Amino acid sequence: MKPDHHHPDPNDPDANSGWKQFSRRHPGLTHPHEPESERQDPKSRRSRWLLMAVVGIGLLLGLIKMIMPGLKPLAISSELVVGTRETPTSYMRDKVPNKDGVVETLIKGFDHDLVQAFAKSQGKTVRFVVAENEAALERLLDKGEVHMAAAWLNRRFVEAPGSTSGFRISRPYDLSELVVVQSDQSLPLQDEKALHAKKVHAMPASSHQVWIQRLNKKYIWPELLIEKNRNEFELLEAVSNGEIEYVVLPKSVYQIGLNYYSGLDSSLTIGREEPVFWVFPKRASDVLIQAANQFIGQAENNGTLRQLRDRYFGAVSRLQAADRSVFLARIKSHLPLYLAQFKRAQITSGYDWRLLAALAYQESKWDSSAVSKTGVRGLMMLTADTADRLGVRNRLDPYESIMGGAKYMDMLRDDLPASVPEPDRTWMAIASYNVGPGSIKAARKQAQAMGLNPNSWADMKKALPLLGETPSGVKIRGGEAVVTAENVRMYYAILSRLYPASSGFSLTAPATRTYDVSTPAKGGGSGSGSGLR
Repeated sequence: MKPDHHHPDPNDPDANSGWKQFSRRHPGLTHPHEPESERQDPKSRRSRWLLMAVVGIGLLLGLIKMIMPGLKPLAISSELVVGTRETPTSYMRDKVPNKDGVVETLIKGFDHDLVQAFAKSQGKTVRFVVAENEAALERLLDKGEVHMAAAWLNRRFVEAPGSTSGFRISRPYDLSELVVVQSDQSLPLQDEKALHAKKVHAMPASSHQVWIQRLNKKYIWPELLIEKNRNEFELLEAVSNGEIEYVVLPKSVYQIGLNYYSGLDSSLTIGREEPVFWVFPKRASDVLIQAANQFIGQAENNGTLRQLRDRYFGAVSRLQAADRSVFLARIKSHLPLYLAQFKRAQITSGYDWRLLAALAYQESKWDSSAVSKTGVRGLMMLTADTADRLGVRNRLDPYESIMGGAKYMDMLRDDLPASVPEPDRTWMAIASYNVGPGSIKAARKQAQAMGLNPNSWADMKKALPLLGETPSGVKIRGGEAVVTAENVRMYYAILSRLYPASSGFSLTAPATRTYDVSTPAKGGGSGSGSGLR
């Protein structure tokens, strides 16, 4: 049969080539021998390409999941997954009574709060994965089970011997150093040579090998004892009780622990101060690390880091050793005398009894018969005029004085602008308790004139001591007000640590509360006082 020159053979490569060239010039035509099932309109072609794109994305996500099992890339995840450790500087759980009196768990910590702020800036929620120790945290990063780690980490963690993970780091957001803590009854350690052959206790951390190897090169061989069943505070308590002689801890943990345990001292620093940063897996997204670096830079400039440093470390060195010792002793000797009244006041007023007790200690050292030269008296050291306004009939009655102080705190808090957040609001109210609301208003103006934030207690601490005199020529004791608030902060922190069953306080007052200021009637009644609201 002769070939049909009008209908080229589709199996003929040359013929097909010619047809392809012809079809390019006439795109609306189809090959006459193309099966009907294979002829597609433009919409069908687009659908096919869309299907191929979806399949491709699915394969890509599958590949990513193989690399980072169980963890979505942050770009397509609604949550930021962060590895951390339960330490005093990073992540702590406190028991907090809610408005209904039910005990709940409050999570807080410097790293916790900073990460929360970062996630919020990225439009993400946060899920923390708490690792038992540094080795477990390394594994989380190695396996890609977290997007990043935030646990007061430094180069000792990243450069630990045997580490081949190639972890990446953010820009620094603080500084840290290791110290040797010992009893204050022991002879001070003059230098690192004094550690030779000494038993030194520490938390599990591969990073300890960094300073141990450095000492070994100097022929200094301490015996490092790793404590797997005790936390940092328990190690400090063991030193305080004389159970162990030396422990190595970050300086920030030691400074916090000073306010909870007596008889501690530190005379030796291990190595030099190191920058603290966030750590990322080797395959972490450049976009994530850049976003973290940008956020930390902004946090340094806009005061976020300054406020966090003040919130968690600002008052830890306020109390002198003698003040701490007296306070800890009076917790045993004086506090039990008024414990029932403070707890009753919490039920009636809504304020955590530990905060009221801390304020009472600052005012009267828990002496219900205290009287000053200016005439203020009682546990909460109320003036006669203030007591009259609050309905306190007997300032020397412990319960009446406590309830009067709670009511006065309420008035001072309400006097502050709504723009002042917690816990800054409470610390300013306590400063106002000492110096008066008029001086606080003057200090707010002073802070604004200095270019500081009048809603931040960290900034108000700078402005208050600079106040001069009242219009009538009376010197304003702004510095004394700062000392009062800072001391109360530490007394409150110590009480919260020593009474953990319902410790912690959200520092937000209930919208409505009933004040029954007078002493409760015998038999546990609520009393027959003025019922101030």
